[in-house]
Amino acid sequence: MEASLTNNRSEDSGWLTPQQVEQFKDDGLLIIRDILPPEAMQPLIDELMQKVDVAIDEAVKSGVLDQNFEDAPFPTRLALAERACSDHDRLWDNYFRDQKPRSHGIFVLRSFSVLLNIVESLIGPEILAHPQFNIRAKMPGQQSTVIPWHQDLAYLVPEEAGETLVVNLWIPLVRSYTEHGCMQLLRGSHRLGLLPHDYQDQTPGHTGSKGIAVADLPDCEIVTAELDVGDVLVTTERLIHRGLPNSSDIVRWSVDTRYSQIGLPTGRESVPGFVARSCNQPESVSKTYQDWNRLFL
Repeated sequence: MEASLTNNRSEDSGWLTPQQVEQFKDDGLLIIRDILPPEAMQPLIDELMQKVDVAIDEAVKSGVLDQNFEDAPFPTRLALAERACSDHDRLWDNYFRDQKPRSHGIFVLRSFSVLLNIVESLIGPEILAHPQFNIRAKMPGQQSTVIPWHQDLAYLVPEEAGETLVVNLWIPLVRSYTEHGCMQLLRGSHRLGLLPHDYQDQTPGHTGSKGIAVADLPDCEIVTAELDVGDVLVTTERLIHRGLPNSSDIVRWSVDTRYSQIGLPTGRESVPGFVARSCNQPESVSKTYQDWNRLFL
C-alpha cells in the first residue's frame, strides 16, 4: 500500500515521515495524497489555458477550425478543438509537443515549498531544480505519447549521473486514472541498476522513444498510480515505469519535475538547473523565473 497523507495542505506540509523515507528507499516510489494546494498549480494552468487560446485562435483564423470551444473546461477544451480541426494533430504538433517553458507558472510550481520539503526529506537542503522537466499534454487516443517501459536515467547521460539520486515528482494537473493514461511503475525495480534500453516502438505514429522490451522486464509488482489533482507521485531516476494510453475524452495534463543535490552531476551538464533551496548559500537561490532565465544568457 502506498503512503497517504491527509493534512491542511499548508506551505509547511510535505515533510516525509521516517517510515515514508524508508518506503521510498525500498520501493523507489511514494504516492502522497492531497498534499499540493491549488495555488501551486494555478499559475501554470492559467498559462496553459492562454496557450490553448492562442493555438485555437490561430487554427480558426487559418480556416482549419470553425469554433473555439470557449465554454469548454480546461481538461477537455484542447481535445475537443483537436478533434474538430481539419488539420489532424495541428494544435498539439505546433504548440504542445515539446513543452519546457521557463515561465512564471512552472517556476512557481517547481519552487513551491511543499515540493521542496518532500525533496529535502530525501536528499537534504541543498536542492537543485534539475535541468530535466516536462509539461505534458497527453491527448485522447494518441499513440505517440504512449512511452515504453523505461528508466529516466537512460534519457540522461548515465556515465555522468549514474551515482546521483534524482528525485522525480510527477504532478497531475487534472485527474489521472487508468483511462486517462496514468503512470504504471515496477515496485523495487530501482535496485536492479540501469537496464539495456534497446527497444524502439515501431507502432505507426510513435516517436520511437527508447525503452525496455517487455521480455526483458524484471518480475516486479506493477503499481498503477491513479492520482487526483493535489496528489504527488515521487520516484527515483532508476525506477522502471511507463505511461498508459489515454482512452478518455480529456487531455491528461501533467508535469514531471526533477531535483538533485547541488554539486552532483545531473546528466544534463550542457543545460543549467536553478538553485531552489540552499542553507549553505541562500544568496544563490533563484527567486523568480527571470533569475532562472538569466542562467541561460
